Amino acid sequence: MDTADCVKSTLSSSGADIISIGKSAAGEDVLCAHRGDYSGGQIIITAAIHARECCTAHVVLKQIQEYEGNGGVYFIPLVNPDGARFFEGRDIPGFPVLGRNEKNRLIWKANAEGVDLNVNFDANWGSGRQNVLTPGPSDFIGAYPLCAPESRFLAAFTERVMPIFTLSYHCMGGELYWEYGQSGNRLRRDRKIAAAIATEIGVKKVDGHLFSAGGFKDYCIQKLKIPSVTVELIKTGSHPFYEKDIADDIEKNARLPEFITRLMRTI
Repeated sequence: MDTADCVKSTLSSSGADIISIGKSAAGEDVLCAHRGDYSGGQIIITAAIHARECCTAHVVLKQIQEYEGNGGVYFIPLVNPDGARFFEGRDIPGFPVLGRNEKNRLIWKANAEGVDLNVNFDANWGSGRQNVLTPGPSDFIGAYPLCAPESRFLAAFTERVMPIFTLSYHCMGGELYWEYGQSGNRLRRDRKIAAAIATEIGVKKVDGHLFSAGGFKDYCIQKLKIPSVTVELIKTGSHPFYEKDIADDIEKNARLPEFITRLMRTI
């Protein structure tokens, strides 16, 4: 069973409230599960915005199954289902860029259109150090901000929910990124949140802007003014990674949503 099918199967039997936040470029539902109360500030947790990092979906699936908190959490385990299927060996007809990149399956980060979703958000779009201007495995910014359906639907959903915090899972590096031009009280608040989460799951908090642009975290911080972190799992190694490679991270992060909901009540 590939990751996309595993997500569908696990969510259908989870007992959580399940919705689709929109359709991927190839027409697949981007599924979201909700646990906890709907009243009060909500949290959004995402994973697998990059195809070759689809193993991170299993961290979020475990969290959905384990969650026992009261605070409301929206879990989106697989933001990029088309890219994940391509990475895992499935053909997706109707997208020529995929046919031209058969040799790049195992390094593929983009969606089916060759847009890197995590540089397609409206936050200094197109100004990243590694941005490229043509479709391909990674770093293509797209024709304009939110041109990719997956990033567009995720942004719209986030604006509709207006969460008090977002967390995104990537791999690799064993690091946590949290900073994107905040200042004053926001900077102090977000540094405190980032430090607590990094300590809880045993990753390194990395300070600084780091020449990022167009990422989901960047958008949440810059446009929505909410604290947001990116966690890079798997401390060392090289792509491709699979579920077995992330087993330790699955256990270390299983109860993180409860920790975050408690933490946000103290901020």
